Amino acid sequence: MKFWDRILQTEQSIRKRVENAFGKETTRTPLEVRREVLEQVESRIVIDKGGKLFLFSKIEIHIHPPTESQRDVFELAFLKDSSLELDIRQKLREWEIQQPGNPEIIVQVHEPADPRQAEVLPADLLQLNFVKIDRSRPRETPETSLQIIKGSVEQELYRMRKERILIGRLSEVTDQEGRMVRKNDVVFLDNGDDINSTVGRIHARIWFDSERKEFRIMDEASRYGTRIVREGRSIEVPGGNPRGIRLKSRDEIYFGQACMQFVISLE
Repeated sequence: MKFWDRILQTEQSIRKRVENAFGKETTRTPLEVRREVLEQVESRIVIDKGGKLFLFSKIEIHIHPPTESQRDVFELAFLKDSSLELDIRQKLREWEIQQPGNPEIIVQVHEPADPRQAEVLPADLLQLNFVKIDRSRPRETPETSLQIIKGSVEQELYRMRKERILIGRLSEVTDQEGRMVRKNDVVFLDNGDDINSTVGRIHARIWFDSERKEFRIMDEASRYGTRIVREGRSIEVPGGNPRGIRLKSRDEIYFGQACMQFVISLE
């Protein structure tokens, strides 16, 4: 199935919700917004003698729907299973980007603004921010240790020094056509185990905020959710919120029923 045929099929599956929220004559349906996002990403590709380059470390996509019903449709179309993020990554692969080709992608569907407060109304439904790669600043990502407490995994202890750590079930996640869309760093086995079954294939991500000098965690709209247990207190990680929540060393993190302890190594 061709890329846009699959996207159109996705929108047709929620067609009635789209018509109820937007009206039949609208030109800014999720399909059109998705197409605009991909066109803007493609327009920032540059070509030199080494091939195609995408010189951005982060893509921030902000959707500002005017109504709650439109917000619900955009969340279903863009956030469910990280669909918009995976579409962008698939297109970057199809465009044969040489480097780096793996930017951080943040998609956020905002609450509708109060129409009585004209000064806070967004100028447009769609806002994109492209953050360039900073080649002058050295990376100072601390090493982390991830000790698995509950769940079947490829290894019981992960040690890594990475700016972004992806957590999920299966080491490689593929789409319906067998193309890889994600490689998880912390891998829970897809073995039918009751605990592991509560871990989504695309469940959560941890990243290092170099400006704040802290690690944060985001739940990627997983079915069974993510929470932190810190000093006996449970903290829910909001699903699909790109800001995430700050992590502290020795936090226990639950992905559904699976659990690991997060430790920042002291050097």
